[in-house]
Amino acid sequence: MLRIKVSNLKPGSRTGKDLYSYDSQLLLAQGTVITQEHLNSFARRGIEEIFIMDSRPKRRSGKDFSDTYVESLHVVKNFMMEAKLGKPMDGEEIRKTTDMLFLQVFDENDLFRQMRLMKDKDDYLFTHSVNVALLCILIGRWLKLGEGTIRELGTAGLLHDIGKVQIDGAILTKPGKLTDEEFEEMKKHTMLGYDLVVQSGSFSTEIANAALMHHERADGSGYPMGVKGYKTPFYAAVTAVADVYDAITSDRPYSTRSSPYTAAEVLWQESFGRLDPRIVKVFYDKITNFYVGNQVLLSNNEKGVVVYIDPSQPTRPIVMVDDNKFYNLATDRNIIIQEIID
Repeated sequence: MLRIKVSNLKPGSRTGKDLYSYDSQLLLAQGTVITQEHLNSFARRGIEEIFIMDSRPKRRSGKDFSDTYVESLHVVKNFMMEAKLGKPMDGEEIRKTTDMLFLQVFDENDLFRQMRLMKDKDDYLFTHSVNVALLCILIGRWLKLGEGTIRELGTAGLLHDIGKVQIDGAILTKPGKLTDEEFEEMKKHTMLGYDLVVQSGSFSTEIANAALMHHERADGSGYPMGVKGYKTPFYAAVTAVADVYDAITSDRPYSTRSSPYTAAEVLWQESFGRLDPRIVKVFYDKITNFYVGNQVLLSNNEKGVVVYIDPSQPTRPIVMVDDNKFYNLATDRNIIIQEIID
């Protein structure tokens, strides 16, 4: 499967996955042959990129990441649409999806690269759920948890935002800041999600609590209960860190993505009184080491390569922009890494 700009697309290609509108209406099913009329429709709707089927020969060594990701995305769309219609979720299918994702989380550096390539703001709710599941699995590995617990964390990530299927689509996809009334409505997704998970009868209390409490914060500023202190259940605390990281590094209807370095800095700041510092610390220490050797775009529009990570300030690396020019972002505080270039 390939992600391609609509401006470079020609009639005759086949869609690589289901294409949905912002209000969750199916526009084109996976495998549809794209016509000029479809291209005109994409332009009218402001759709800039889509996934198409890759005609190149596939590897024989099992599923690659993109295949697993697309299959997982399809499952997430299905169970969310079923939940929206009041149908029970298929716990066995969801667990099988977690198992597929679990088997993909080995090459950590490649995982983050692949996740960046797969992000799609048109499918944000669905891709966000898959990404949070992957990140929860990864955090579980870094914390050296048991395999069963790690798989449970992955399922918690898949289901953490399930309550949003019962929130007005106009609120979910609003391109600007929500009004106070809209935000109060949005906050209901935590309780709605908890109810959906419990009513399914297929998942543990810990997974249900992750749906309910992943927006709680230790200073009491979170929701829905405003719990103070580090009393958030473990699955919810892990999901909260994964949720914040993926949200910051994703294009959303109301904001553009920031770099992993910016996300790591936000998480570090949030660990002082809001997010669980034990979980943030292991995530922060690991994530900032992945991008040595990567090409990056700086906020001054220069491109360079990350050549050194200072352990004391890992989000402010040294970047080489040519053979004789370096930026030490620990001292050049007015410059940040705008994005990772793949």
